[in-house]
Formats: sequence, structure tokens, C-alpha cells
Amino acid sequence: MSAASTESSRPAFDVAALDAVHLETLPTVRVSLQELRLGDTPRQGGLSEEHCRNLTDSGDALPPVLVHGPTLRVIDGLHRARAAVLCGHEAITARVFDGSEDDAFVLAVRLNLRGRRPLSRAERVAAAVRIIRTHPHWSDRRLADSTGLSAATVAGIRSRSAAQIPRTEVRVGKDGRARPVDGAVGRRRVCRLLESDPAASIREIARRAGVSPATVLDVRRRLRDGHEPVPPRLLTREPAPREEPADERTARMRALFEAEAAADPEEIIAALTKDPSLRYNDAGRGLIRWLDQSRRAIAHCPDAAERIPPHSAAAVASLARELALAWADFASALLSTEQASS
Repeated sequence: MSAASTESSRPAFDVAALDAVHLETLPTVRVSLQELRLGDTPRQGGLSEEHCRNLTDSGDALPPVLVHGPTLRVIDGLHRARAAVLCGHEAITARVFDGSEDDAFVLAVRLNLRGRRPLSRAERVAAAVRIIRTHPHWSDRRLADSTGLSAATVAGIRSRSAAQIPRTEVRVGKDGRARPVDGAVGRRRVCRLLESDPAASIREIARRAGVSPATVLDVRRRLRDGHEPVPPRLLTREPAPREEPADERTARMRALFEAEAAADPEEIIAALTKDPSLRYNDAGRGLIRWLDQSRRAIAHCPDAAERIPPHSAAAVASLARELALAWADFASALLSTEQASS
């Protein structure tokens, strides 16, 4: 297969909403390993040869890799492709994505958030910086969903990178709807259109002004009642949330978790060990061992702090803060999953 031979009729996708079910609708093809190109990966550490060897030793059938059709760059599955080379294979099964290279990078980030080796927070932040520049019309929440960060963190990155980001009047949310960045601008545009073309339909004005029909109806009602088209609340909107300084963020996170702590970590581990859905399969037992090892390591932090030399304290503190933020993101993801299933 060559880049030029990819089919132009493949399904179109909303990258921000892509999941495994959508990927399975892509047709599989056999691709020569010599034709594949290194992907534009969000990982900063490159390939892990150990992980590649583990894949070759597992004996399991590996899932298809995902490639970018026009360039044959690997979007997801570099380790699988390398494992195939180590096994002496000449070709590999692949699914083909025909979107833009910028969308392919977003897809690579999303898939690596949930893989066996999730992206670190530093890698997610670096990816967010890039995606904000290529997709400035995406809302903070949509960008957060695609990078595994909070909307407040994305807003902080956007604010710091404002000079390098094209300005847009509207942003597209997770639901695919476009909304004006400044609601007052859209409402004033509606006001002018109502005055210049009073016979136009509500939907036509909404389309031309880039707002919802409900906004047009509200502006028309306000004008009829003798009010300004822009409510006071939109004139005094608070600025976008900024990313907190590291020390403030750490203190807030500590207070949050101390307030929510309801059980002793050892008791939680003991309860998980008795859970049949975890104890009777390798993945569940591995999860329990990992959590217990983490609990034991954290319990030794006070003693370890006394043995760290002063000249290394700042570096270790930065690493500890990074790990704490990663745990906070992990906890948030679990809570979101729990809320979605309830």
C-alpha cells in the first residue's frame, strides 16, 4: 500500500469525539513496514525498547496500528510496529485515518491518554500548547478533553500563548456547537441585523450572527421591553480562569483530599483485595499490588525527606509535585467514570 492509494471515501470523524468504537469502523489494510514513517508522537522520551521486547515476548496478537493515510506516518502503535520488525515481519495490519496532520496529532494524543503507557503530565501540557495553536477555535473544555488536562489548565496555557494563537470570535465546544467567545459581540450583531432586516427569520439571523436562535429571541424580547441587547452579566464577565501557581495548586489539592479522605489507605487496600472482580483476574491483582506498593512508598516520604541533601531538595520537590498532580488527574478520571455510570 502507498500513501497515494488510500481511499478518498473513508468515513469522516470528529476527532475530539473519536473513541475505539469509531476506530473499529475503519477498514484494515496490510502495510509494508518499510513504507511506514515515524509518527508525530506526543511522547518526549521516544521508543521504549523494553516495551517493544515485552510485546514480542507476549505471544499475543497485536491490534492493528493506526496510520495517517496521506503520509503513512504512524499515529498510534509505534511500539507494535517496532515489535513486528524485531519479529522479522515484512508487513503489518493497519487502520488508515485520512484527516489532516493536525487532526492526526490530536488523535495520537487522545489514544495515548488511555494506552498501557499513558502520557505524563509534562507531555500532555506540551501537546496542549501545540493543539491550542492548531485548533484555536476549540473551547477550553474540548481541548481539556483531548489532552487529559483540566479546563483551567488549558485556559492558563491559552492565556500565556495568546501572542502565538490566532484570535477567533467563536469556539466550538465538546458538543460540536459554536459559541461566541464574547457573548456581547454576538448580541450586538443580532441587534444590527434585526434593525436592518426585520423581516428575516429567527434562524436566518442566528446563522448570520453566529449565535443560537434562543439568543436572537432573547435579544428581540429585550429590545421590545426597552432594555439593552446585552445583559449586565455579560458586560461584567469574569476573566477566564488562570492556572494557579504551583504552590497554591498544591495547597488547594492537599486541602481537597484531606477533606474528602474517608478511610485509611490500608483499609481501602484490604477492601479491594476482597473484591471478586479484582482478585480473580491478573489485571485486578496487578492493580492491587501497584496501589499497595504506592501506598507503602508514600508512607516512607517523611523519612526520605530528611535524607535528601539541600542542593537536591528543589528538584525532588518538583518531581513530587508532578507526581501529586498526576495522582489528582487519575482521581478525577475515576470520579468522572463513577458519575457517568451512576
